[in-house]
Amino acid sequence: MARLKVDGFDELERRLQAIEKGLKGEAEDRMLKAGAAVLVESWKGSIESRGHRITGNMKNAVAATEVRHKEDGAEIHVYPQGTDNHRITNAQKAFILHYGRQATQRGTKGIKGDKFVTAAENEAKTKIFEAMQAALNEYLAGKD
Repeated sequence: MARLKVDGFDELERRLQAIEKGLKGEAEDRMLKAGAAVLVESWKGSIESRGHRITGNMKNAVAATEVRHKEDGAEIHVYPQGTDNHRITNAQKAFILHYGRQATQRGTKGIKGDKFVTAAENEAKTKIFEAMQAALNEYLAGKD
C-alpha cells in the first residue's frame, strides 16, 4: 500500500488564511482605489467630451470617496463632490445632466439628459477590471 506524506501543508494553510484576511483588508482597499482612479478619469473625459463644462467646477470636483468597510464587503463611490459658488452641489448638476429636467412654469428651461455617467462607466469597465487585477497581482507578489 502506498502512502503520501505532505510536509508543510499546515504552513501553506496558514499562509492562505493570511492572504484571505489581507484580501479583505489591504488588498481590497488597493483594488477599489485602483478601479476608482480609472473611473474618475472616465467621468472627467465624459464630462469634457459631451460639453458639460462651463466653468470646470463639476469636472474638477470628480473624485473618489474613502473606502468604506461594511459587513458584506467594502465600497468606494465616485462622483463630483463639493458645491459651486451658488451653493449647488456638483453631484446635483451631474444628476440633472445625466437624467435631464423638465421645464417649469417659473421659466427654467428643460434639459435633456444624455446618460453621460452610464457611458463613462461602460467605457471604463474593462480598464477598471484590469486596474483592479493589477492591484491584486501586486499585492499577491508582495506576499511571496
